[in-house]
Amino acid sequence: MDTKVVNKCVKGTETEKWLCQSYLAESQAYARYTFYAWKAEDEEYFPVQQVFLESAANEFRHAKVFLGYLDSVPVTVDVDVDAGYLGTTVDNLKLAMKEESVGGYEFYAKAAAVAEKEGFDDIASHFRAIASVEKSHYDRFQRMLNHIENGTLWKRDKPVTWKCIVCGYEAVGLTPPEKCPACNHQYKHYIALDDGYAPADPK
Repeated sequence: MDTKVVNKCVKGTETEKWLCQSYLAESQAYARYTFYAWKAEDEEYFPVQQVFLESAANEFRHAKVFLGYLDSVPVTVDVDVDAGYLGTTVDNLKLAMKEESVGGYEFYAKAAAVAEKEGFDDIASHFRAIASVEKSHYDRFQRMLNHIENGTLWKRDKPVTWKCIVCGYEAVGLTPPEKCPACNHQYKHYIALDDGYAPADPK
């Protein structure tokens, strides 16, 4: 993508403002989810930690996409800063769900409409694609929240595949092994693959 050409086109448009807000929001989400991952680790919700880390990596990439459309000239935008707070993992999941809906896929649907109206079809397409990722984040945060509240984070009523997030060992059952036969970590280090887990991009 020739960002120099695209940047000249968006300069001074409403689309540019939406891009700037999106870049700031995604950067903030990257930091927040990293903090939330630390809290989940403290509370020994290791599967939730992995979900937050993967989501943070996604938000980092989203921020890079939006930054690629922006020029080096400062842009003045009105941004509501919600610093939030570091609560329990349950609190953080609820805050993350709000962020992924109101500040995520709902926001990007509006951004896409603006970009499309101004003739930036490629940017609109990116807004919509990233909105679909935000909806996926929302759904997975909801699943994690339900598991914690229902006591099913490491328990299912039907056999599923469990993966050790430390060494990668997999086992099928209603619950993960009490102790990983490969690396000796306890069951809390397992995540059910049906919860949509994928390793975070280390780059």
